[in-house]
Order: sequence, then C-alpha cells, then structure tokens
Amino acid sequence: MRIEAVGDGRLVIIARCLATTRLGACFRCVTLSGDVIDLMLVEIHRYPEVAVTELDPPHGARLVLIGTGADGLQFDFGDVLHNIDNPTA
Repeated sequence: MRIEAVGDGRLVIIARCLATTRLGACFRCVTLSGDVIDLMLVEIHRYPEVAVTELDPPHGARLVLIGTGADGLQFDFGDVLHNIDNPTA
C-alpha cells in the first residue's frame, strides 16, 4: 500500500486486495496519537479510466476513502486495512 493523496477528509491509496472488497466498506484506523478514524470506501479504480464497484484478490487498485481525520493517517508499506463490517475482508 502507498498513499497517493490526502486532504479534506479524503485518503487516496494504491493497494492490493487480500479479500473481496466492495464500495461502502468501512475501515477503522488509529492514528499515532491514538485517535480512532473510521473510513468508508467510495471509489475503486482498477485503471485510471475504469471505476468498479468491487475488487477481488489478488488485484490492486486506486482506492478513495473518506472520513474525518483521514488526512492525519500514516501508513507503512505492508500495512493492512481490515474491513470492520467483515473483519476477514
């Protein structure tokens, strides 16, 4: 995973999918200061001009997540986001 852009409660990442993931999926992250940030997946782009509604493994895509405080999150290569609606996704 790598962060492509942040700002205004938006987080844009390039990520590889480890389980089927769909638009509307929710993810919970914790900042370095301990704040809990909930994110919702609002866009999946397999290619720059190709938006899809779900992504299955082992594909990668550009994901757009929104949530208050998203611009304060930091990730390292190899970090994993777990879907809080479906923890195995």
